[in-house]
Amino acid sequence: MKQTALITGGNRGIGQQVARVLAVDGWDVLIAGRDRAKAESAAARLRSDTGGRLKGVELDVTSDASVATAVQKLRDGAIRIDALVNNAGVFGRQTPELTIQTNLMGPLRVTLGMLPLLRDGATITNVTSGLGELANLDAAHRALLSDPALTREALIDAVRRMLRDHEDWGTDAYGVSKAALNALTRIIARDTVSRAPWAVELADRNIRINATCPGWVRTEMGGRNAPRSVEEGAASVLFGVTTSETGGVFRDGRRIEP
Repeated sequence: MKQTALITGGNRGIGQQVARVLAVDGWDVLIAGRDRAKAESAAARLRSDTGGRLKGVELDVTSDASVATAVQKLRDGAIRIDALVNNAGVFGRQTPELTIQTNLMGPLRVTLGMLPLLRDGATITNVTSGLGELANLDAAHRALLSDPALTREALIDAVRRMLRDHEDWGTDAYGVSKAALNALTRIIARDTVSRAPWAVELADRNIRINATCPGWVRTEMGGRNAPRSVEEGAASVLFGVTTSETGGVFRDGRRIEP
């Protein structure tokens, strides 16, 4: 039985390279993008390059309605997912609200939406960044995000409060979004292992979740002066697709401090 991966932001950069590698390895690949034409164009280009099975899917990670529509279309097509890669992200000249909505709430929104379509033993990979390391935050917010008792609801409330009150966490909204994504990854994995009520389904189905850092990569987002190639960055992300680990933050297959 062929395995299927869904990659958000898969029409360019690291996401596109992840899609390319998986297609070459025989996976069916769904390239999800907020612009349907770009997603379909990337899928067509990679089909030509790899001879693989790829399809574009319209999905805006900042929109509940868009995620729900995508889920329904995949369900109607009897598609099940073996690997979800939450790769879509923004950096640079974006509002703090859009940055948080895309980089933090987007992976949460897509993960929760796609849960019914995930196969038993599926993996969820959240693409993070070294700029989200806890060391970049002030002491109070390092303590908050590293608290082993932190709940998903408390984490989201804290980030929303930051936006509302323009709180200074010691770094910019991008750094906050990735630090919070790392924390969210650990919380979901912890709740799965402890069989918290909302995560019992994940535990019963052996669904694993990790965050992977591609490093600073030469993409449109990373810029031409970045030290790592797209291939290197994608390889780091791909570790999360097949690993038996859960709840960790990884770079190049090695667990790193969040």
